Amino acid sequence: MAAQRLKPRTAPSSRKVSEKVHGDRPPNEEETMKERENPLAWKFISFSQVSDLVPLTVDLVQRALAEILQLKQYKHCMKEGILLDYYVSGFWWAKEQDFTILLISVFMTLLNIILENLSNKHLPLLDNLRELTKLMTEVTQSSSAKNRGVEFFTVDQAKAIINYMKISLFQHYRLYEFFFHHTPDLEILDTKLQIEVIKSVDPFPSPLEESLTWDIYSSFVLQQSTEEPEAEAEAENEESMEVREPTTEDPLACFSIDDVKSVLNEVTSEVLGNIQSEINEKLRKQEEAFAARINKLRKS
Repeated sequence: MAAQRLKPRTAPSSRKVSEKVHGDRPPNEEETMKERENPLAWKFISFSQVSDLVPLTVDLVQRALAEILQLKQYKHCMKEGILLDYYVSGFWWAKEQDFTILLISVFMTLLNIILENLSNKHLPLLDNLRELTKLMTEVTQSSSAKNRGVEFFTVDQAKAIINYMKISLFQHYRLYEFFFHHTPDLEILDTKLQIEVIKSVDPFPSPLEESLTWDIYSSFVLQQSTEEPEAEAEAENEESMEVREPTTEDPLACFSIDDVKSVLNEVTSEVLGNIQSEINEKLRKQEEAFAARINKLRKS
């Protein structure tokens, strides 16, 4: 969404192009003269566009410059995003330097020319530095221009601009060259795999069916599947315990001591009888084995 134009409340009050201007007011004769004598004024961004951008916040400046520069895909396209950041950062820096509207326009033109030299003209670093030096001599204030009241950059402002261009563009010149002059190769690999998943009797899906790692599957899905049967078993046990009435009667209360002794004697005799028969059977088998061995020795 483009930023709306804002009109200042007061009219211009000085001979120079003031920061307070009417949005759609045409330049007067003095501004026309300065435009002619400053070769870079209003070449990249117009008078009304700069006037609209100055009072905006940085987010609104980004949206407005994206519309001015027709960068519609800057949120998704890396190239458009880098270009927009380049111009938004430069505009905001010029605004913080208290440049007038005309000088902001000149500075934005400088940014555009230097970037065009890199992207379209393929100028190397040293040649582009020479081009910047040449441009700065044209827009830096001289004694004759000062006497005529022409608005150019001061010497201190020119030094600040050169330092800004150094840390923003020239320090990363190779990265910008690679970005504009090299297109990365895109290699798309397409592999089709046929996977057959065995359906298990377990009502819970396997990790492969759910595209989960074993850690997540064992921590959440499998744990949940094992907890539910346990919870159901506990609930059934609790219900059975509730149904059963606790009994405090002794089951042996109806038997006397003699009855208990007789039962124990019967069980003991039966167990001992079984053991005695097993021992006798084993002894009989051993005797037969020894007898067979003795017969073999006699025959030999």
